[in-house]
Amino acid sequence: MITTAQPVVSARSPWRFRVGLTAVLAALIALAVWALISTAPSRERSSLDPEGAHPLGTRALAVLLGNHGHPVTRVTTVDEAMARADSGNVTVVVPFPYNLAAQSLRRLADLPDTVRVVFVQPDGFTLDDLEVGVEVRSVAIIDTVDPGCSLPEARSAGDAEMGGYRYAGTGLVRCYGQTLAVLDRPGKAELVFLGSPEPLINDRLAERGNAALSLGLLSAQRDVVWLHRTTPEPIAEDEARSLGDLLPTWVPATVGMLAAAGLLAAFWRGRRLSAPVAEPLPVIVRSTETVEGRARLYQRAHARPEATEALRGAALSRLLPLLGLGSRPEPREVCDAAAERSGWPAATVGKHLYGPPPTDDRGLVVLADALDALLAAVVSPAGPPAPADPAAPNDPAASVEASPDEGRPS
Repeated sequence: MITTAQPVVSARSPWRFRVGLTAVLAALIALAVWALISTAPSRERSSLDPEGAHPLGTRALAVLLGNHGHPVTRVTTVDEAMARADSGNVTVVVPFPYNLAAQSLRRLADLPDTVRVVFVQPDGFTLDDLEVGVEVRSVAIIDTVDPGCSLPEARSAGDAEMGGYRYAGTGLVRCYGQTLAVLDRPGKAELVFLGSPEPLINDRLAERGNAALSLGLLSAQRDVVWLHRTTPEPIAEDEARSLGDLLPTWVPATVGMLAAAGLLAAFWRGRRLSAPVAEPLPVIVRSTETVEGRARLYQRAHARPEATEALRGAALSRLLPLLGLGSRPEPREVCDAAAERSGWPAATVGKHLYGPPPTDDRGLVVLADALDALLAAVVSPAGPPAPADPAAPNDPAASVEASPDEGRPS
């Protein structure tokens, strides 16, 4: 007989396997975190940073400016930029104008005319805060565009990769499909609006005329102050925007017109409504099927009180016209009139019409039969006698008065 050797597995093997797998996974996670931390640019080397050598930084442009005699000074607050620009002969670069408060933007715009302020990709909110009459017209894709204007810096650079926001306003010199705009104001700083940061970053500086255009725009004065504000400034209470300020001007008017149109449509449709019209059913449904279906629903839900109310309501709706009573008679009146008409004791009538609901399905069947017999007795006084009920009280008045009134149909 040939036997097969079975491998001997230690009882601790699964435990050791789990520990080893956990250690490997932890090592991989630690390695990935270390790689992200070591390769991700820090806040000081974020996009458009003159000290950042990564593709989205602007260190190459800063080196070119320094080689041409225009040293770049990096600051992070508006106060530092104002202190260096008050003396004039300075170009202030604002790569993230949306991080500045309205008051800070207006302080930069009010510098003397010996200062050029370059706003990189300012949006509509920034332009509104500046209050210089410039607005965003549309957005263009990044593409190689010819200058198409008489600005010396643009004509010297030739074609460049431009795009982003298109600007419009009075007194603007617009180039590169309106994505570069220059506003020269008497006695105040010259403002430059650059629709896209593409010409400035390291990854695109050597393309087309990007380097020449960037050098021309930023070397108009002797020194360059780079206001690298990467976090939003605190907003003063008088500068806080409401929801209406953030929405475009056409949104409230459009919402108002839609609301008015909705009200008119509701009024128009409401006047067309009339009394309900009875229409024949598309199929014939036997009444017994409807009754059985509803009864099954009551039975499944154990809704004996509701079923009792339905039976008594149907019986009262037929009894009251026969008895000549109104729509909301008192229980005593109904019991006395039904007893006089049918010959049943008033206590028995009160028990069936207003007594407590049955506690089981058999009691519901008994109640339904009793109500049918009562209706037949009222219709034909010589009809069937009252069903024997040993539990019925001898005093009819006590039975009616003790029965709850909430059993009456509404």
